Formats: sequence, C-alpha cells, structure tokens
Amino acid sequence: MMHPEARRQVTRLFAALEYGEQLAHDCARQQACWIGTPRAQRFLNAQARQEATHAAFYRRAAEWLMPGHHYQAPKSLQQYGRRLQRALDNNDPCDSLTGSQIVLEGFGEQIILRLNRGMDNHGIGFRHLRRILLRQERSHYAFGLHMLQQQIATEPANSGRVKSLAADYLQQVHVIIDEMSDVFISLDEDPGEYLNELLGNLPDWIRGPCP
Repeated sequence: MMHPEARRQVTRLFAALEYGEQLAHDCARQQACWIGTPRAQRFLNAQARQEATHAAFYRRAAEWLMPGHHYQAPKSLQQYGRRLQRALDNNDPCDSLTGSQIVLEGFGEQIILRLNRGMDNHGIGFRHLRRILLRQERSHYAFGLHMLQQQIATEPANSGRVKSLAADYLQQVHVIIDEMSDVFISLDEDPGEYLNELLGNLPDWIRGPCP
C-alpha cells in the first residue's frame, strides 16, 4: 500500500545498498588474501559471505517492491567504489580498511539504523532481517577499528594517514548523501543527519578532536 513515489525511492535505496554490500564483499574477499593472521582471515571470509547475502537480500527486496525495474547505484557511490578498488589493487591495508570497514560500513549502519523507522512507517517489512544486517554491519565496523589500531601500533606514522584517508572518504560520502537526498527525504529523514551521525560515532583517533 506504499505510495508509488515512496516505492520508487526505496527501490533506488535498495539498489544503492546492494552495490555497497557487493563492494564490501569484494573488499573483504581481497583483504583476506593479504591480511596475515588466520583469525583475521577467518573473519574476513565470513564477512565476505555475509556481504554477499546482504547484497542478495537488497536485490530481492528491490525486485519485490518494483518488479521489472532496475536502478543503477548512484554515480557518486560508483566513484567511491573505484576509489576503494585502487586501495585494494595497491594491497593497502590502512586505505582499504578505512574506506570499507570504517566509512562504508559505518554509513551503511547509519542508513539501516535511521531508516528502520521510516521503513516501518511505510510498511516495507523485512524487520527481522534488517536487524540481523545491522548487527553484522556493527561487527564489521568493530573489526575494522581493531585492525586499524594494530596498523597504527605497528607503524605510528599511520595515525595521521588514517585521519587523512577518513577525511577523504567522508567527503565522498557527503557527495553520495547529496545525490540521494530525495530518497532520504521521501522517508521523512534529514539527509544531513547521516553524515553528522557517522562523524559522531568515529573515535577521535580517526576523526580527530572536535573543534
């Protein structure tokens, strides 16, 4: 019983989320090949499987909402993906962990967390699955924080680099939010709050102290 425009906008959102989850899957799978400890490799392989499941869920949800329609991911999100792929191609742990497990997962968590209310109000459903996805996104984020702390402990110079990388990725998230603002507004959400919440959840050693 959703309004047709709300249905269209949510389908666009699910297309973006599917792209993001597929990107996170690719990151975890490649990271598992060159992040050395067996425990981290097991986590990343499990994460890759979870991300593939998440992507399939969003794809099916989009097909259920608007059968026969397919929306491309926002161009700004595709640009984010290309930026992150360069980090993976360079086998750069600090860059790829910051872009994937911290900023991408943190952004996805904020979307799921804040839009759960809007989705419930519009009767979109999938409540139980959305909660499972949220828990898993939080575990991926926590893993990324731990791995980055290890990178900094091994090489203290990485501390400033992580802050610079995070600022770069967050700027790209700002562009994504601008491009998708009509989607968030259609679900009675303030687009600006997403970046604020994402920034607020970052520890000072990534974000830097608040002015």
